[in-house]
This record gives sequence, structure tokens and C-alpha cells, in this order.
Amino acid sequence: MNWIFSSIIIGGVISLLLTPLFVRFQKQVHIGVSIRADGPQSHLLKSGTPTMGGVVFVFASVVSYIIVNLIKFYRHEVYSLEGIFVLSILVLCSIVGFIDDYISLRKKRSLGLRGWMKIFLLGIICVYFILFSKYMLHLQTYISMPLSNIKFEMGDWYYIIVILIIMSTTNAVNLTDGLDGLAAGSASIVLAVFSFIAFLEWSVLDISYGIDVGVACAGTLAAAVGFLWWNTAPAEIIMGDTGSFGLGGLIAAAAIILKQEMLLVIIGGLFVMEALSVVIQVFWFKIRRKRVFKMAPIHHHFELLGWPEIKVMIRFWLICGIFACLGFFIYYIKFIG
Repeated sequence: MNWIFSSIIIGGVISLLLTPLFVRFQKQVHIGVSIRADGPQSHLLKSGTPTMGGVVFVFASVVSYIIVNLIKFYRHEVYSLEGIFVLSILVLCSIVGFIDDYISLRKKRSLGLRGWMKIFLLGIICVYFILFSKYMLHLQTYISMPLSNIKFEMGDWYYIIVILIIMSTTNAVNLTDGLDGLAAGSASIVLAVFSFIAFLEWSVLDISYGIDVGVACAGTLAAAVGFLWWNTAPAEIIMGDTGSFGLGGLIAAAAIILKQEMLLVIIGGLFVMEALSVVIQVFWFKIRRKRVFKMAPIHHHFELLGWPEIKVMIRFWLICGIFACLGFFIYYIKFIG
């Protein structure tokens, strides 16, 4: 557990201290986010806010992981490819988000990469994930059913599930990043649960790489919390797609490597809710030419109902915490009795 705590301290401190410097730099060179004109009118006030804050907390996460694992290797001469691999997905997905943010800033518009290009780049990451996990990690291709000992062996069909998880989770976290602090806080809650799960897999079930996955998740959640200090409403900086894509990628990778694919739907229930609200809105509008929500994703619906942004954020954090606790309880049941 000391390794996880060390990662939390290092990642959190680096992110907390570097974020205001990054904000100052962007203000000096006049870099700021462009806000969609078709979004809530109150968000237009955020135009020009420094963005790409994900650069800082991804950097903090990587540094914390490297420092902790160098110390661990020096003392015990052990490391795992799984931990490095999970961290690489965080970095690669962040790079996709960074490209999107950079194009948006360069062209001074809210839209960066086209949708098909994001899918293409994420598809490349999925191919990398499949090849590395299959031939280097020899990842098992079964799906476990929660609350039972049932496992469905899927063979190579399993990798379709992998693609769906990576694509859906990255985009779901990205959709959630519509209010100051919402995505950073919610992702931190989810990563905290996966840190606990990884620790239990290592300490109780003797899964050797569990501790390294836990270190990666813990360092990132602490870095996100350090960033959150500057990101809560009214935000001094926005994480951008650099941060939301990276967080989504890490959550997806941790769930797959820890073989908790089904539980991800519950632990990350808030992200599922956000993504489903968009799917429902688009589908219903195409069928009936009517909207189910005032605006999607669903957090904007409550904003347009008159809820203050801070109220929406805190209540969605609570919803996220309920989903995460429920998911962890379902996981922990197997250790009881």
C-alpha cells in the first residue's frame, strides 16, 4: 500500500504546483478555449479560459509512476509490463486529445478533429492494445460475471469487447467534460475504486501486476485531484480533450487488465448515463423529431432547468460515488464468507 500512497503524494503535489504555472503561461501567450455557440449561454463566459490542462496531470501521473517504480525496482527488482502498458494507454489517448485541442486552438473554433478522425486514431490505439495484450501480456480472453464464478471464454471475439470498451469509455468521459470539475472529479472517484481493486488483486489474490496497475490509477487520480483545485467552478483552466481522452483510456485499460469489464459499467455508471443520454437524444430526434432532454449530455439538461453549475457538478459527483461504491461492493462480496 505504501507504493500507492507514494504515487498519490507525488502525482498530487506535481499537478497542484504545475497547473497554475501552466495557466500563467497560457495567459501570457493568449491561449484560450473556444466555446460552442449552441451550448448553454452561460458557458460563453468561459471563452478564453486556458485549456489543455490534461497535459499537466498526465505528466504528473507519468512522473509519479516512474519514480515509484524505480524505487520499487531498486529495492525489490520487480516490475510489470501490465503497469507500463496501462500507463501507455493513458499517454496515447491523451495524445489524440492533444491533437484535437491543438487544432481547435489553432483554428480558433470549438471543433478540432473530425469525428471520423478521432475514431480512426482511437482505432489505432485499439489495435496496439490488442496486439500488445495478446502477444506480450497473454491476456486471458474470458468475461467474468459479477456475483458469480461464471466465466465466458470468448477467444478472439473478446477483442471486440476490448474495442467497444476503449471507444465507449474515452468518448463517455469526454462527453462528461462539459462542466467545470465534473469529469476530473468523477474520474478520480472511479480511479480510486480501481486502485482499491488493483491493490486487493495484488495483496489478497496474489496477482503480481495488480500493485503497478494500482500505482498508475492512484497517481492519476491524485494528479486529477491536484488539477481539480484549479478546475472547480469557476475554472481557471479546462482539461480539454487531452485530459478527458487520457482519463477515459486509463479507466478502460485498468478495467480490462484487471478483468473487471462487466463491473466497469456499474463503477463508471455516471459515464454510461452521460453517453446514453446523447444516444437517446439523437435516436429519438431522428425518429420523432422531438427531444427527450432540453440538451444532451444530460448535465446540460439540468443546467437549462435552472440548476446552478456547481449544484449539477456536486450532485453528479454524488451519483458517480453511489455507482462506484455499488460496483466496489459487488466486487468485494467475493471476499466475504
